[in-house]
Amino acid sequence: MSIRVGIIGGGAAGLYAACQLKRLNEGSDVKVTLIDRNPVPGKKLILTGHGRCNITNRKDASVLKKGFHEAEKFIYPALMEFGPDNTMAFAEKELGLKLKEEENNRIFPKCDSAIVVRDTIVRYISDSTEILRETKVTKINKKEDFEVVTDKGTYHFDQIILSCGGSSFTKTGSTGDSYRFAKSLGHTVNPSKAALAPVKASESSCVICKKLSGVSLNAMVSVFADNKKIISYEGDVLFAEFGLTGPAVMEISREIPLDVIEKKAYLELDLVPSMNDEAFDRELQDQINAHADTKITTLLSRYIPASVASEIAEQAGAADMYAQGFPKDKRKTICRLMKHLHIGLDKAPEIDKAYVTRGGVVLSEVDRKTMQSKLVPGLYIIGEALDIDGISGGYNLQACMSEAYLAAKNILKN
Repeated sequence: MSIRVGIIGGGAAGLYAACQLKRLNEGSDVKVTLIDRNPVPGKKLILTGHGRCNITNRKDASVLKKGFHEAEKFIYPALMEFGPDNTMAFAEKELGLKLKEEENNRIFPKCDSAIVVRDTIVRYISDSTEILRETKVTKINKKEDFEVVTDKGTYHFDQIILSCGGSSFTKTGSTGDSYRFAKSLGHTVNPSKAALAPVKASESSCVICKKLSGVSLNAMVSVFADNKKIISYEGDVLFAEFGLTGPAVMEISREIPLDVIEKKAYLELDLVPSMNDEAFDRELQDQINAHADTKITTLLSRYIPASVASEIAEQAGAADMYAQGFPKDKRKTICRLMKHLHIGLDKAPEIDKAYVTRGGVVLSEVDRKTMQSKLVPGLYIIGEALDIDGISGGYNLQACMSEAYLAAKNILKN
């Protein structure tokens, strides 16, 4: 008898699962059905890599795992079994996609099109997978088999792969269904929150953000809550009308508490992370002494963009002042603003604008070597349905592929 496999959700994880079930099948009678609520699967996949699809990151698994925060031990076996080199080989040899490597080992298709990647995957699985489009799953029951109830009928499967995403970018179909189905089958689900998200500044801090909108610079970004530093990350920061975005801000967004008001949470920018407070104060003092006829904003623009230098000088009350006779108290104020620029917060990052969801099915309830549920035999959970979120740069798509490989391998073995 054929093995009936249902893939619930046609995002990256679901599509990759269908790919792996086809690739690994060596003659078994397997009927694969992928159910997706969208007219075309992979709706969120086409947004990845800013529409270019950052397929993976060519770092060793031992390094890659560290980008998955609390989940690094859980994800490591999957990365070891099917890592970046495997993903690249599959993309090039079986999907026929030519790849290129960019900064920080990020791997993209040479075509620079996530749509082409999605369409190529859909064509690849079309002869091995029945794709049910615009079909919304409403309930999953576990009886003698899995009963999947949809708005277009009820389907029965021997094994199912739960891969209908997290709660971010709801317009793509990621509306938290994975969590609802997992709970109904007995799983524990950690609350979801935004990860890899832009950050909205408080009304008062938005003034400087609006003035500097579109300006990017390198800075150390720190999250503070309850008067304690939670995390710091150095990288590019981009000022925007609403607040802050850019790689460094996106990376630390997952650590911003949901109750920002109660915890008095805020962001702190260190605009000269290469020096500590004392070293920068001495450096600035030396510059002031050596360039008496130079405006303070000009001296500051040696370290930061001119527009940011002008704003810092204005906040310090030194917008039109020259170095000659520059007061010590204003120098100290400038040093504080350069090293400890506070950006207030009124609310946590919006999950609907996050690229990834933090939260999901508790990892202790899933076998990390197979992705099978420890509570419900035949149920496999992959992708953002799990409480796993990686940093940007191809990490999250690689996790989907690695997890899909383990699930498909175990299904076909059984």
